Amino acid sequence: MIQHHLQDTLIENRLVAILRADNANRFADAATVLHAAGVRVLEAALTTPGAPEAIAAIRKKLGDDAHVGAGSVREPSDVDIAADAGATFLVTPTVNPLVLERAHERGLPVVCGALTPTEIDQAWRLGAAAVKVFPIAAVGGIAYLRAIRAPMPDIPLVPTGGVHLADVAKYLESGSIAVAAATPLLGDSLTSSGSLADLAARASEFVAAAAKYVSRT
Repeated sequence: MIQHHLQDTLIENRLVAILRADNANRFADAATVLHAAGVRVLEAALTTPGAPEAIAAIRKKLGDDAHVGAGSVREPSDVDIAADAGATFLVTPTVNPLVLERAHERGLPVVCGALTPTEIDQAWRLGAAAVKVFPIAAVGGIAYLRAIRAPMPDIPLVPTGGVHLADVAKYLESGSIAVAAATPLLGDSLTSSGSLADLAARASEFVAAAAKYVSRT
């Protein structure tokens, strides 16, 4: 099943890099740097102008060695945009049954965004490959994740939102299938004056932190 394939990918990598900016001009360059540092799972937010084109460009440049998903997917039409661009998975900020239904029709697994216990359970029952707990830092971070996992240990969770380097081990040690990081990882690298060298250094640190948990179930 496509859901299981994405779960395996997350277990094999443990880290998702989120690309979100005012424009997608540097998405491909940043993706190349991330890939060279060992990041194999990338999410390009559709809220960024030019994101679909960037997804296609990254897929062409990195090939099958990178898993390139589309984020901020909120409508069935977003699913089609992402699929047509070549995205290999989808990430949503919320639970929308119509999005999950359309994703299934297009053969794309979904990391579905949710926050409350009810939303998380609903996302899982609707067929999500994993559930993005967002925004995790705003609701207690690791303490909230542990509270959620206690009654629902079978649901693969991806804490997202304010995930810093020091948080990676805590979340993965507590049973998360992966973590997703945006600004703490990307920094200013997606801006015209941002440093790709600094991105490479940060990415190496994040990859090293996640690597200790690769292939653990």
